[in-house]
Amino acid sequence: MIDTIAALSTAQGPGAIGILRVSGSLVLPISLAVLEKNGTPLTESFIQNQKRSAIFCDFVEKGKPLDQIVFLYFPAPNSYTGEDLAEFHLHGNPILLKRALHVLLEKGARPADKGEFTKRAYLNGKINLSGAEAISRLIEARSKYELELAQKNVFGEITKLSSKIRSDLISLKAECEAEIDFSTEDLTFESLEERKNRMVALKNLCSKLIKDSERAESFILQSTVVLYGEPNTGKSSLMNVLIGKDRSIISDVPGTTRDYIAEELSLDGIPIRLVDTAGIRDTNDTIERMGIERSKREADSANVKLFLIDTSLPFEKKTFIEKHKDRLLGSLIVANKIDTKHPSWQMESVQDFKEEFQLTISEISCKTKQGIPELLELLKSKLTSKDDTEDLVLLEDRQRYHIQKIESCLSEAIQLMENGAPAEIYIQEINVALQEIGQVNGTVENEEILGRIFSKFCVGK
Repeated sequence: MIDTIAALSTAQGPGAIGILRVSGSLVLPISLAVLEKNGTPLTESFIQNQKRSAIFCDFVEKGKPLDQIVFLYFPAPNSYTGEDLAEFHLHGNPILLKRALHVLLEKGARPADKGEFTKRAYLNGKINLSGAEAISRLIEARSKYELELAQKNVFGEITKLSSKIRSDLISLKAECEAEIDFSTEDLTFESLEERKNRMVALKNLCSKLIKDSERAESFILQSTVVLYGEPNTGKSSLMNVLIGKDRSIISDVPGTTRDYIAEELSLDGIPIRLVDTAGIRDTNDTIERMGIERSKREADSANVKLFLIDTSLPFEKKTFIEKHKDRLLGSLIVANKIDTKHPSWQMESVQDFKEEFQLTISEISCKTKQGIPELLELLKSKLTSKDDTEDLVLLEDRQRYHIQKIESCLSEAIQLMENGAPAEIYIQEINVALQEIGQVNGTVENEEILGRIFSKFCVGK
């Protein structure tokens, strides 16, 4: 008998609907013990006749209706877990859901561990290990790019690629074994050059997969964008505009921001850590000076630096260069306060200065919001030069480890061939590579490894 597990499958907190999921041998008896329709307990034959159909009924607690619900029953093996599975769709009140879950546990279920439903789906052959990891990534995706990459894996991109690698390895092994076993027969085998070329092509495929995954990670890793410059250039105002709320204090008094302030936001699916820094200036104030030093360190480690300048002040090229030359290089220049722009900023010398230092200058007004959409587009292009994730695939750390091992095995096999080793020697590297590719999709039997993988899931999935 398979023990029966139960858990809340929807997010914690109030909502229109809350779903309790139950899987295991006692799904049907537990369901019969808690469900009624028009005051009459549901029967097994009624539920069996309504399998995979929605049943509108009452969830009962100690003989009294607790809630009007929608009940769904999925008999094994045609369910997510491959076991008998039921879903109880209640109104999404947390107190109500907690009471209903307690009733299910009283009737014979036990609380599910993290990821246990998906683990059972894997153990029952409903999904492979790559598919399970893709589901976890899909649920936890923090940006549209990560979601796109996870969706590709849910629909089998990793499985397809690893299946090709496995097929090619088997073909290589078969050719090597045929040569070993029938070397004295009058048979024709592929040349060593042809075999080597096949190995090189397969090694290159593994290398490309690893590199593509590294590129894909750049889509989903949080980027740091630092706003820096002299006091009163509008850094805090821009911070507030970009995050859509008053996070930084705005004042005409220099040195108002004495330490950096960080906020997280998403720019069209790109996760960003936006940092407002203390205005850079010479000061005798010890606390402010410490804040300026910390701000400089933040700017040095940023993915993108937005250097703000105040266009309401006169522009004089020589003075400006002497003052800001070291800060301009590698920065995106944000010319703020263009609604009160000084006439000197209209002169041709500004354009000459821009071309001389190959600067990108974005003109904005935090007050009128002029130029903000253009700045956001420019920032997005700075953070990612890629248009989309269509040609990329994202490997989990575990998957990348095994692909790297395969790449290493193939490199060793190629080296052995080039050194004149017989097939009996380098076939061992192919055998190891075959073991490694099996780990990618799911011949993992180590319970500790499986536990580590599925512990990343939320309870109820």
